[in-house]
Formats: sequence, C-alpha cells, structure tokens
Amino acid sequence: MSLAVLDRPATEPIRRRLPDDRTWQAAASGPVPSTVGFAAGAALLLLGVVPVVDAPLAYAGLTAALAATAGAWFARRSASTVAALGLPIAQLAGVAALYAGTASASVLLLLAGPSWALATHRTRAGVPVAVAGAQAVLLVPAVVGDTFGGAAPLPAALALAPLVVAVGSLAVHENHRRLRAQAGDITRLQREQAALLEQVRSRADELDTASRILAARAQTMTSVIDAVTQQSIIGTDRDGTIRVWNPGAERMLGLLRPDVVRKRSILDFHQPEELAVAAETSGAPTPLAALVQVAGESGSDVRDWTYVAADGTERTVSVAVTPRSDDRGVHAGWNFVGTDMTETRATERMKDQFVSLISHELRTPLSSILGYLELVMDDEDQPLTDEQRQYLSTVERNAQRLLRLVGDLLFTAQVESGRFTLQPADVDLAAVVWAAEETARVSAANAGVDIVVDVPADGLVVSGDAVRLGQACDNLVSNAVKFTPGGGQVRLTVRRAWQAEDRTVVDAERPGAVPVALLSVADTGMGIPAGEQGELFTRFFRSSTARRNAVPGVGLGLTITKAITTAHGGSLDLVSAEGEGTTFTMTLPLPAVS
Repeated sequence: MSLAVLDRPATEPIRRRLPDDRTWQAAASGPVPSTVGFAAGAALLLLGVVPVVDAPLAYAGLTAALAATAGAWFARRSASTVAALGLPIAQLAGVAALYAGTASASVLLLLAGPSWALATHRTRAGVPVAVAGAQAVLLVPAVVGDTFGGAAPLPAALALAPLVVAVGSLAVHENHRRLRAQAGDITRLQREQAALLEQVRSRADELDTASRILAARAQTMTSVIDAVTQQSIIGTDRDGTIRVWNPGAERMLGLLRPDVVRKRSILDFHQPEELAVAAETSGAPTPLAALVQVAGESGSDVRDWTYVAADGTERTVSVAVTPRSDDRGVHAGWNFVGTDMTETRATERMKDQFVSLISHELRTPLSSILGYLELVMDDEDQPLTDEQRQYLSTVERNAQRLLRLVGDLLFTAQVESGRFTLQPADVDLAAVVWAAEETARVSAANAGVDIVVDVPADGLVVSGDAVRLGQACDNLVSNAVKFTPGGGQVRLTVRRAWQAEDRTVVDAERPGAVPVALLSVADTGMGIPAGEQGELFTRFFRSSTARRNAVPGVGLGLTITKAITTAHGGSLDLVSAEGEGTTFTMTLPLPAVS
C-alpha cells in the first residue's frame, strides 16, 4: 500500500501576498494618473517650457492641483463619496487656474488625471462631474479673455469636448467596473482556492495517517497469520483461487506459498468424490458452491472435510469457512481455517467401537446373571435363608446398576453414530415427573432429601418418546438427589410458557412467540463451579464438586439427557451457583393452540 497520497513538495512554496483589490483600484482610480500628470506639468512649468502670463494664478492652480493629488493619496483607501468626488473637482479647479495663468492649451492635457479619477468612481456619478469640469475649464478663456488676448473658445470645441469626455468617461467607467468585478471574483476565487488547498492538505494528511494505520494493521495481520503453524489459514477469491497461504497450510499440505498463491484453487486440496457427494446432497451447482454454501447463508460453517496433501496423503480436517470482504464491504472471497483432526477422529472411532463392543460383550453375561439370580431367589423348592437373600439382593442390585451403565454406554454410542431413534407419541409430562419422583423416593428418603412436585392437575401433553423422556427426567432427578446434602430439597416443576424468537422464555403470549413446556428440576445442593458449566454435557465429564464429595457416577447422565432433549427439538439449560444449588430446565415444543 502506497503511503504517498498526494505529490506534495518537500518545502512549502513562498507565498506572495497580492495587493488588496481596493488598494490598487484606489491607486489606479485617482492618485497615479493625476500624480504623473501634475508632476510633469510642474516640471514643464518650472523649466519654462510652458509660458506663464499670470504667475500667481498659475502657481496657485498648480499648488491646488498638487495638494488635491496628495489628498487623494491619503484618501485612497477611503470609501467616502465626498473624498472620491471632491478631490478630483479640486484638481479640475487647479487645472482651470493653471490654464488661466499660462494661457497654454497644452495645460488641458492635465484634465486626463481628474477625469480618469471621476470616470473610475464606483458609481456613474463621476461621469457628469467630469463632463461639467471639462466644460468649465474650456470656458476659462471666455471668463478671462484679456489673458488669452480676447480669444474665445470655438463653439464646436465647446460642444464636442464634453461629448468626447462623456463617451470616454462612460467607456472607462464600464471597463473599470468590469475589471473591479473581475478583481473581486479573482480575490474570491483565490480565497476559495486557499481554503480548498488547505482542505486538500488536511485530507492528504488524514489519508496519509489512515494509509499508515492500514499498512500497520495489514502488517500485524500478516504477522499473526504467519505465526500460526498448527492450523492452516487459506484465503481465496470468489472463484476459489488461493490468495492467502500461511505456514500452517504449508506444513499440512506440503506446498510452499509461492507455488500456490494465484496458481492453485482450494478445490485442488479437497477429495473430489467428497465434494461431488456434498454438491449432490445440497443441490449446489458446483463443488465450490457446495463447499461454501452454508457459510454464505449463515455467515460461518464448521465441519470435517478431507484434505489431500501434495504427496497424496489424505487428512481429516475440521474446516471453519467464513466469507471475506474487501475494504468497501463487498464480498471478496472466502477464508478457510483448518485444524488437522485425523488422529483425533481415528481415536474417537476406536473409542466408540470399543465402547460398543464392550457394551455388547457385557450385556449378554449380565442378562444371564440377572436371569439366574431371579431363578435362585424365586425358587420355592429350595428357599434361601435371610442372609443368603441379603447377599443375592446386593448382587442383583449391582448387576442392575452395571446393566444400566452398559445401556448408557450403548445409548451414547448410538447418539455419536447417528443411530439414535425415537418412538413418538403423546406424553404427559406430569406423569413422567411423578414416575421419576416415585423412582427416586427411596434414595431421597435415605439421603434425607425432600422431593416436592409441582405439576398441573390436568397434566401437560407433548409429542415425544415416553421411554426416552422418562430416562431424561430420571437422570435429572437422580443427579439432584445425589448432589443435595441431607436436609435439602429437590423441586420438580412442569408448566406451560412461551418462547420468543430470541429464545427467551416468557410466561405470557406475545407476537412471534411459540408455546413450550418447561420441565425444571431444582435442588439446594452443592452447585457447579462457573468455569466447569460449559463442559457439563461432555461425555464422561465429572465436576470437581462431584469428585471432591465422592458422588458416584461415570459422567454419562447429562450427556444422555442433553441428547434426548435435542432429539425432541428442545433445549436443556442450567443455572447454578456453587454452594447454593442447581436448576436444570428442559424446554420442549408444544403444538400450537388452534
């Protein structure tokens, strides 16, 4: 990413401050032309080039003109109409006196300065003043005829001169007005240009900073991706062409980054048959679409895929697929984060096979043992002594316990392999709860735990497998009794509620909510540490409180209960605080009320 946003010079250019428009307009309107003209006139008069017939009058006129010109310089920044018109009129009076004192027509050239000043006034008021002043100066010979030898101005000159002055003044005034407007526009544009230049520089600095931040973030992200060596991180464009290939991918698939980026597709590292089956199952038009379909619809997808390395080795990889966007938020491709699960999945398969095998091998002799125990204990021809019956009852109880454990192992194996099925029918949850209470009544009484049942008198019917729901409820009640010290209480509750779209449960119906049945088992026992609650439904997991208090069990009950609840389209939630107790709540769907 380039950090240079604009090609700016290394040093700031020298800024030349242009004169203010009113400054040069005021100077051009009055002082400069008049100053040049009257200075030249004074020089010619002093050098004797211009004859003088009345020295006092001539010098008085020159003095008045020069004084008015000096006043024009001091008033050049003033916007006063009196100064703008009065000073040129004073200059005209000085020219008239100078004309009368020299009797030289060349003095009339000095009319240009004050006439220019009047013509360039911001309003047209200066034009008639300039015409009248020129007319008045031309009438000087008629007023002081003796000086001019009795010569009178020609009538044609008196008529034509004002016309020429009027036309010239109007032309000068219009041109000056346009120039003044243009100067104003130029000044305004210069200010706007300066403001825009400042904005551009500010934006350039912001872009420069943002570019540096983005470059630093990109470098950080690249460093993080390159630091991951145990997981493959592969980024592609929308067509599946690989653009990101981290060291973890190099290690897993046996190819270096230069050999893959922009040259290979993500499909090259997948088993073609697996992609074909996935495309056929999902109805995706292409293998790539099958690979990213779920991620495109829900934002992410995690499942096992078979990766094929460069040497042909196949690996079972848990791949997390997520869409990738560019800096404008437009979909740009896909991210594939893979974790090698080959050994883990093989171990899990071996464990499941072992559990299934052992369970079947144990179930047959246990069934035989229980059968023969029943024959011995019920044999009326050879009655047992009380001591013998006590011993055999203990054997039977432990054999039944072992048979239930084998059944749980077989059930978890069925769940893991996807062979878990239900026999749906109408099930009264109140009856399920009463049956569970009856089963746990003796053990609860022995432990000094009170069981309280709170269910609707008319029951609450759900659709499900009565045996499996009874098994789940038995597990929850049995756990509650085992983990509650003497003097504690276990409360079994069944009630109707409503579940909103955000999965929250409320007591009253609301728009979008669906009816559900809640089966809760709450105890006042030892509770579960907060850090262990996330693992509670993992197979064979036992909490630290269970181990510390030597509570019997193998850690399968909650796993089985969770699987049964999920199979019924419900959810199993818990609320627990260590030392205060635990509440498990099964949420099961109810048929909508017609």
